[in-house]
Amino acid sequence: MNQKYVFFIFIFFQSIYLFAQVGINNTTPTATLDVTGEVLVQNKLYLENPGKYTEDPDSKLLMISDADGSKIKYDVSNSTFGPLNYVEFAFNDVSNFGLDGGYNTQIDVNKYTLAVQGYYFNLNGDTNISFKSTNTTNPVEGQQFYAYKQNGTWWLNASVNNSRFYVGENLAQSVDIYMEVIVYRNNFITKVFDTPQQVDMGAAATKTVPLPAGF
Repeated sequence: MNQKYVFFIFIFFQSIYLFAQVGINNTTPTATLDVTGEVLVQNKLYLENPGKYTEDPDSKLLMISDADGSKIKYDVSNSTFGPLNYVEFAFNDVSNFGLDGGYNTQIDVNKYTLAVQGYYFNLNGDTNISFKSTNTTNPVEGQQFYAYKQNGTWWLNASVNNSRFYVGENLAQSVDIYMEVIVYRNNFITKVFDTPQQVDMGAAATKTVPLPAGF
């Protein structure tokens, strides 16, 4: 290696050691090494615990691709609706049949996808809620809490097959139902399969099957 380059590297690292902050093309450095301009790394770059530079005005900006393919900055803090969102729907004073007719969220199916993460119910703080079948001939019960598409928007269903809500042993006049919903932007979901993933179980209860197509 040329001696003048060795000497330069020696002086460079000595300056970092001797001074708390060093600037390149910057007379007022704000970090241990503050570079104004482009940095070219020819081989490897190691970042050990880089942390977050909180004084960076672009720290809340996200680089995204515009419709024409150009790269633009997107300020996440100014977003009215993010790519991945959590919403809890609280349905108060619901019929003891539940949301059997469904609830229209008015959320566009072409822009968003809904998934019910969880649910619970109570009445005036009492969580001793149960179900009793209204069909004495075929008392089959099954909880039905899900999101579904209808007429271009997402709907929520919260009911129990052939059953009504009870508080203890008494028929509930009404019940409060809470549904925890995850809302995704459709353009955030990179893989959407329009046809069902077919799995032939061969009448078995459990089976190892190939990885679904596309993964």
